[in-house]
Amino acid sequence: MFSQVFQSVSGINNYGLISTVIFFVFFTVMGLYAFTVKKEDLSEFSRMPFEDETKDSNEV
Repeated sequence: MFSQVFQSVSGINNYGLISTVIFFVFFTVMGLYAFTVKKEDLSEFSRMPFEDETKDSNEV
C-alpha cells in the first residue's frame, strides 16, 4: 500500500539524496567546529553551569 502511495509522489527519489547531503554537511561542520574550538572557550563553557547567577537583571 505505501509503495503505491510513494510511487505516485513526483520527485520522491530526490528526498533521500537531499536528506543524506544535509546530514553529512551538518555533521562535517560540527566536527570541524569541535576540532577547531579554542581550549580557553571550552574551559569557559565547562565552568558556566557552576557560576553564580547573581548578575543584575539589567545586564545581558
